[in-house]
Amino acid sequence: MGRSSGGGQPCRHEPLDAPRLIGSVRLRGAAPETGEAELDLRIGDKDYWGRGYATDTMRVICRYGFDEMRLHRIALTVVADNVPARRVYEKVGFVEEGRRRECFRRDGKWHDMIVMGLLEGELR
Repeated sequence: MGRSSGGGQPCRHEPLDAPRLIGSVRLRGAAPETGEAELDLRIGDKDYWGRGYATDTMRVICRYGFDEMRLHRIALTVVADNVPARRVYEKVGFVEEGRRRECFRRDGKWHDMIVMGLLEGELR
């Protein structure tokens, strides 16, 4: 488990056992009219990859979005080749809704982006 701090800005994510910044998360573009926001998550410290912090953070921020912000839908995009991240998103209930072909370039190579969504009531 970790703790997050921050307001409307990206939240800092720190593990409870060693308080230090390991990543950030935010729900952006939330609007009462649409009931939707886009989620950004980054666990930048590689020492904490594969240890459940991303899954825990996803559940906490999505629960906050649905319960406190009264969202109906949370969306995100992820590089298609980022299989570990896609597994985390699917584990908490996100489903693939589409693919943006070759829309992201890194290291001279074009990559597809996967569009994923989670509706209120689907969080696992």
